[in-house]
Amino acid sequence: MTVALEEKGSEQVKLKISVRDSGIGMTPEQTARMFQPFSQADTSTSRKYGGTGLGLSISKRLVELMGGEIWVESKYGLGSTFLSTAWFGIGSPEPEHKRFIPDLAGVRALVIDDNTRAREILADALRVFALRVDSVSSGEDAVREIAAADSQDPYRLVLMDWHMPGMDGLEASRIIKRDDRLQHIPKIVMVTAFGREDIRTKAEEIGIDGYLLKPVNSSLLYDTLVDLFGIAGLEGHRSRAKKDDAHVHDALGIRILLVEDNEMNQQVATELLESAGAIVSVANHGGEAVKILTGGDQAPPFDLVFMDLQMPEMDGYTAARLIRAQQRLKGLPIIAMTAHALVEEHQRCLDAGMNDHVSKPIDPDALFATLLRWAKPRRGQAVEPQAATAKAADEVILPEIAGINQADGLKRVVGNKRLYRDLLAQFAAKQDDAAARISAALESGDLKLAERIAHTVKGVAGNMGIGQVFAAAGKLEAAIRGAGAAEPALLEEFTLVLSRQVQAIRQAMREVTPDQPVDEVRGRDYDAGAASAAIARLRALLESSDGDAAEAFLAVKGILEGTLERSRLESLSIAISDFDFEEALLKLDQIARIYIADGKARD
Repeated sequence: MTVALEEKGSEQVKLKISVRDSGIGMTPEQTARMFQPFSQADTSTSRKYGGTGLGLSISKRLVELMGGEIWVESKYGLGSTFLSTAWFGIGSPEPEHKRFIPDLAGVRALVIDDNTRAREILADALRVFALRVDSVSSGEDAVREIAAADSQDPYRLVLMDWHMPGMDGLEASRIIKRDDRLQHIPKIVMVTAFGREDIRTKAEEIGIDGYLLKPVNSSLLYDTLVDLFGIAGLEGHRSRAKKDDAHVHDALGIRILLVEDNEMNQQVATELLESAGAIVSVANHGGEAVKILTGGDQAPPFDLVFMDLQMPEMDGYTAARLIRAQQRLKGLPIIAMTAHALVEEHQRCLDAGMNDHVSKPIDPDALFATLLRWAKPRRGQAVEPQAATAKAADEVILPEIAGINQADGLKRVVGNKRLYRDLLAQFAAKQDDAAARISAALESGDLKLAERIAHTVKGVAGNMGIGQVFAAAGKLEAAIRGAGAAEPALLEEFTLVLSRQVQAIRQAMREVTPDQPVDEVRGRDYDAGAASAAIARLRALLESSDGDAAEAFLAVKGILEGTLERSRLESLSIAISDFDFEEALLKLDQIARIYIADGKARD
């Protein structure tokens, strides 16, 4: 369909509208009679195409009333184009009210209708948009169901039939809207087959939020949902964000359990949430989350769980089902973190007992909008959020690196340049061999492992703003998941893109913080006694697998930094961060053996 400007006057415009199809087309004889009443191109008694023949005749009359004309151009077997012109008045401009498209997945809805078939149709229509839907057959049942809903998982939408026996929709809506016991009053849409103005007036007096006429089509239903749950005033939102970029979001005191197996994703999400005042604890996989949440007799000290889906040991779906099996945890909101923006994926999360979802790569605005749907800030119970991290981070130099959208990546770590630089270095160190690991997993027939490695690289690259790697990893993951294998071309593309990106990161990091020449390093003085003591303490903690090793490493780094190649300290730091204490011990011993003896550096 196209619309073009034909003529323009001071108060009117003439528009030309074309509608083209690639259907059966028509002969000149057929097109000649198309706009006559009761005429069809296909006039057989068992015709496959066509209706009564009145539509185009009526259209012709309407177009002529608007000062235009209508005609058809067609070639038999190649399709048709219907064209029309008409004059339209020019209206006065009004301010445009923009809206955010709402994320409707997980919204809990209740359908009330005494007709079983009508209930099923409305419920199915809502489920298409990934809402969680229940239904009842009377106004009395609706009032009881909404009152009995868990305060942590309330009904947020009600589709209420007007004409029902017993308590009608108006009376049920009045009771619900005025129920002081409800912590969350749902939005109510009145649904009726009667377009009576008196019903609409009464509904508005009660405070009904929307009005739908039966039969309800999906397009009109979606428009209604956007009106109800969309965020109005985009320009106002932008101006507020610009006014206070350092702290737009407020999650003060919200206690969060973050379930995520990848350390880099943990760091990104934790930095983002803590910057808004949230209190974050981390579980490294689903099994660890279940143990944390189900251990003991008391309810766990969390307001909400962010749950990654693809994890070793135990995935997010299994963890959610086990958590929901505990009666005392049924009201704990669980938010899925998924890289798959499919309605089927969202429905699978809901079926596992999760309440909502956020997409990866993390969009800070979407993350906090979802968070605040399920948990509210706790005033006076938390440390005020850090103003996007210390000033020292602003002094960190970030080199330009081809293939990386640094603005996008920095947004997810709240502008913390030091953390972002460290994450880039970690990406180059940890994902360098990802292609080889995927290839080995495929050769051994471990498709789940191959898919998970690709998924991890995709997630990390997305959060870091590494676009080409994100795209290549996504295609490779989809191929492994869909076909049970990976096309050699996709694996080759991923290998090449990843290799180039890792080399670009390493080269850029060397230019900003180059390793000092070995001769210069070895000629420097340092406190050998302090170094030996710090190394001994770190070794003892590593040998006992003590988590305080990370803090002890900082002492070692503070003494030795500048006396040896930076890469040795980086590799030791990464091993400790990964809780690979055996590897860390080896690297620590190498440092001690090569560089520290009798109070000075040696070979």
